[in-house]
Amino acid sequence: MKLRKLLLLFVFALTAVANAQQLPPVPVDTGVRIGKLPNGLTYYIRHNEWPEHVANFYIAQRVGSLQEEEDQRGLAHFLEHMAFNGSEHFKENGITEFCRSLGVAFGRDLNAYTSFNQTVYNVNNVPTTRQSALDSCLIIIKDWSNGLLLEDKEIDKERGVIHGEWAMRNNASMRLLESNLPRLFPGSKWGVRLPIGLMSVVDNFTYDALRKYYKKWYRPDNQAVIVVGDVDVDHTEKVIKELFGSIPLDPNAPKVEKYPVPDNYEPIYFVDKDKELRNNQISVNMKIDAMPDSLKSRMDYLMLHFIKLQVRGMLESRFNELAQKPECNFVAAYGNVGSYTYSDTKDAFQLTVVPKENKDLEALREAVREIMRAKQHGFTESELIRSKDGFMSWIEKEYLNRDKRDNDNFGSQYSSHFVSNEPIPSIEDEHQIWNMISKIVTLETVNHYAKDIISVSDTNLVVYEFAQEKEGRIVPTADELRKTYEAARAEKLEPWVDNTKNEPLIAELPKKGSIKNTTENAALGYKELALSNGATVILKKTDYKTDEIQLTAFSKGGTCLYGEKDYSNLKFIRYANNYSGLGNFSNNELQKALAGKQCEVGFNMNVTRTNLTGHTTPKDIETFLQLVYLNFTSVAKDTLSFNSFVGQLKLVLPNQGLQPEYAFEDSLCNVIYSGNPRFSIPGEKDINKISYDRCLEIIKERTANAANYTFVFVGNYDEATLLPLIEQYIASLPAKKADNVALKDVNTYFKGEKKLDFKRKMESPKPQLANMYYAPAENTRKNDVLMRYTSEVLSNEMLKQVREDASAAYHCSASCGINLTGSTPLVTLNTSAPISEPSKLDMAAELMKKIVNEAAEKVDPDKVTKIRENMLKEAEISFKNNNFWVSTIVDWKLYGKDNYTDYKKLIENVKPEDISSYIKNVILKGGNHAEVIMRPE
Repeated sequence: MKLRKLLLLFVFALTAVANAQQLPPVPVDTGVRIGKLPNGLTYYIRHNEWPEHVANFYIAQRVGSLQEEEDQRGLAHFLEHMAFNGSEHFKENGITEFCRSLGVAFGRDLNAYTSFNQTVYNVNNVPTTRQSALDSCLIIIKDWSNGLLLEDKEIDKERGVIHGEWAMRNNASMRLLESNLPRLFPGSKWGVRLPIGLMSVVDNFTYDALRKYYKKWYRPDNQAVIVVGDVDVDHTEKVIKELFGSIPLDPNAPKVEKYPVPDNYEPIYFVDKDKELRNNQISVNMKIDAMPDSLKSRMDYLMLHFIKLQVRGMLESRFNELAQKPECNFVAAYGNVGSYTYSDTKDAFQLTVVPKENKDLEALREAVREIMRAKQHGFTESELIRSKDGFMSWIEKEYLNRDKRDNDNFGSQYSSHFVSNEPIPSIEDEHQIWNMISKIVTLETVNHYAKDIISVSDTNLVVYEFAQEKEGRIVPTADELRKTYEAARAEKLEPWVDNTKNEPLIAELPKKGSIKNTTENAALGYKELALSNGATVILKKTDYKTDEIQLTAFSKGGTCLYGEKDYSNLKFIRYANNYSGLGNFSNNELQKALAGKQCEVGFNMNVTRTNLTGHTTPKDIETFLQLVYLNFTSVAKDTLSFNSFVGQLKLVLPNQGLQPEYAFEDSLCNVIYSGNPRFSIPGEKDINKISYDRCLEIIKERTANAANYTFVFVGNYDEATLLPLIEQYIASLPAKKADNVALKDVNTYFKGEKKLDFKRKMESPKPQLANMYYAPAENTRKNDVLMRYTSEVLSNEMLKQVREDASAAYHCSASCGINLTGSTPLVTLNTSAPISEPSKLDMAAELMKKIVNEAAEKVDPDKVTKIRENMLKEAEISFKNNNFWVSTIVDWKLYGKDNYTDYKKLIENVKPEDISSYIKNVILKGGNHAEVIMRPE
């Protein structure tokens, strides 16, 4: 009642009060305990039981790269790395090792990030079975706050790791952004403070420089401790006060400043190029003031956010419709109101245009024309209704799943509240607020906002293009951009016409089938229905998400049934389905008809299976099943829609070869599959071989007989509602006797030892290496567990030896899995790493092979114990996930593997020698090993 009165006051305020100060504040969620210690440290504590028996810990700092001086560029990010390299209570890599003992994995659960204005650390998914472990996590947070050791030797080792991250991220887009930030932010720190920093600083800063930066900025008044999960709130608060209350506050410490973005009174136009950029992109920015943090707690901030979302959604719909027309000169365009580049003190209306090749100016003209059409004439009532329906459908889904909001969702919210005062209402209040705002925001309000925000002024205008530098590519000059933009914004335009189709998805309902028989699987907790047309339906009722139902329908037989003439078609067949219409609806008409519905269905094929997958809500289950029915019976050819997709391919695929990463992946794929084009990465050569008609023909072949399919539903359905709908839309599908499909063995893996060591010309050195091992192996549950252990053992050891000890890579990993595409199951082991610098490539290559060979002889029991804890924790979480149950049931039906019953016992029973034996006597015994190395030329 109190909130309703507040909202009514807000409505009155909108219409009758000119003074914005009288608008009511957004209520703060009472489910989170917020406090502040005398030294200025803020804390947020929330008891949350999803997932059960785990908790997340964060420390958010209002400190980022903007706090750096010129000779400190990169120290904020470097300091974040050092948080995992020794602290008061956890020497060297003690934090990582302790967290592993709790089942908390580095990277997945233990991590951090640095941006311009914040640095946030997290320890996630900590089991809550031992209070002492939770208290120890708060000690980790305390050490991050003011107890880092920052030892000389650890600093020096981390310099190489930072180089690896810089090399990995230093692609064409990042190079263009970094070199042009001073143009985008003239006279502002935002233009010279990318968090990765300068490698000249990273290589040469003194040890004391980092320590002084740490002491200066990592202070309790800049920090918030956040704890969310299955915790005792009172106890957690007590420990926070004990641990953090004694940290002194320096009254003379410098305050964290907000750095403004100056207005530009003359327009800014520029063009820049890079040889490795995949496609050109034009950006139009109309800068506006951002909402000050101090005002974000007011209701009008949420109202403004709502209006922005509607404008963005309606422009997106218009641009998508235009992009399908053959005469359109852009592949994609987007309009949005948000932060100007990365800034938190300046927003902008942003138009982004991806032009077709050598159609840059024409594309810019057409896209600008559309935003000016919106400015001159606004949007239509039907567009706004669809946009609102889509947004409110998502809000309703979130509300119905309110007791299943995970810890990280809350943690991110509280971090944003601390750093930038983003509102944190309860989900119940938020649900009411959005419903009220949706009702009171009129078309007139939205159109008035669009008219204001889309400017025709040169003040605060920034227009630029990042383009490919390659032979034959025509790149406009900055002056040509200016003339084109000015001409387009001066045009007088006709209003937009919103064409919609108001008719049922299925013109005439099919004759109902029936359920012939029902059986139960007690072990996996599902019902199995035999339908009158021969199809099988499996139902597993869960309440893990109140408003979620997942579906996978599968049949035996996939791409292995088709020959070389269809290789290109098969690579894009799911897109042929996605970009088609259904029934009497074109693709665009279908998207409009489904506005406000939470339902999605997609078709795909792998080597051995054909699948229809999707998800919906109890409310939209009938619409969802109608889509399933139409995907089997009435996929409608939509040449305009599919050709727009092919246009995207023509822009992207011919240019992906410009990137070193593609050259490496393509070479690796070529070695692994012995050059078989069936398994090659989609490329330029495939574009002209795609036949839309043939794709539709294959889809029709694969969905012609419903008796071949098993439909697996998992989620919170109402059985009394669902069963008649199954009879109406699945039991009625065309069918005959189930086909006896004979799968073809199409696997063409290399045999024996293979090595490819090649050089590639690069704008920035990016050496890479990868290894693959494979061998015959049984497809069993125990082997699945051993493969997971193998992945974790090797990944952790590579992290320690390759990243931490050798400083040779930022990221390195091992992945072990089963390949079922041939007549014999094969275990595969893949290891890979982008290397920090060319001089370390050969050493890293030998080291990664050495790690595998050593693990084949012996695995450290203590490390296995830590991995076991993580696997048990993740298993417990996955058991309450609908996707887990879909895949488990599919595996059971296809392979007779029960991935649930006694699964935790399998994990517990694995010994270190089992892992070593599996690597030595299964994986390596196969004698198949490929190594691919790419060096900069």
